[in-house]
Amino acid sequence: MDMSCFSGGPLRIREFPFVQLRKKKISPILLKMKHQLYVTLLTLEISLFTVSFAFAQQASVADSIVRVRFHSEILEQDRGLIIHLPRNYDPGRKYPVMYVLDGSSQDQHIADEFDSLSLLGLVPQTIIVGIPNMTAANRTFQLVPPFMLTDPNNPDSPVGTADTFLSFMESELIPFIAEKYGASELRSFAGNSRGGLLVLYSLILKPDLFAGRFCFSTPLWRQDNLLVSRASEFLSSKQQFNSFIYLSVGANETENIRGGLEAMKQSLQQNTPNGLTWYAAITPHVDHQQNAKASARDAIQKWGEYVKNLK
Repeated sequence: MDMSCFSGGPLRIREFPFVQLRKKKISPILLKMKHQLYVTLLTLEISLFTVSFAFAQQASVADSIVRVRFHSEILEQDRGLIIHLPRNYDPGRKYPVMYVLDGSSQDQHIADEFDSLSLLGLVPQTIIVGIPNMTAANRTFQLVPPFMLTDPNNPDSPVGTADTFLSFMESELIPFIAEKYGASELRSFAGNSRGGLLVLYSLILKPDLFAGRFCFSTPLWRQDNLLVSRASEFLSSKQQFNSFIYLSVGANETENIRGGLEAMKQSLQQNTPNGLTWYAAITPHVDHQQNAKASARDAIQKWGEYVKNLK
């Protein structure tokens, strides 16, 4: 098939060598079969063109990606953002927002899942904000709570600065997205691996900042499940707490990672306040590198169910 049809060129139909066939002695039945084959191939080419054109039209209205950069007074550094606007984005509407840590590696597959599930009516259309780390040092410090070591194998390593990062999100980032892109008050927060530490820590420090939290392959085992203990203390102090938590690890991850999830699961079973919806899942056949992407669809679909019940 001539691919020029995808760039606006004419649709060209392949010509079959019937002139040569007629020079030979061919039975009428065989000639009829050849003619039917020609018609079939012609129909197939036109069908492929139609499907491809329809797909191109659909792709043209999928999410738009906006990359912006702004200066944070709180962090005292420039920050970049990768903003995925939903399909047929309307500046006059208010959209839920999910903030995703490790932007550029974790935001695209989450945006894809939201787009797919929103077309099925299972989740609301949502703005996805990917937050790149910018530097390795940022990831080392800003994703770790201030009561935890940045290197669990080095007792002399400095503690994290996640409290400052959450202040940046609350006072600078969230107002920026709300003003520029029409964000609603329905916010969620997702982190993978070390990023999950910050997401779960936000539950303790700023419990009302996000309605939903997603922790993928989080090293909750660090320092004898210290973050699990702190989260348990917080949850046990609440009789009513309307929120959503989704945690997952891969079945092929380390014993430490799986053990941390199990500890958090037991804590949630014992300390669940009224109004809290939570899930702790083990994703079959995947490891640390694969789990966030493999479990995202299940996580987002469950979030959609939770959001529908809010109305």
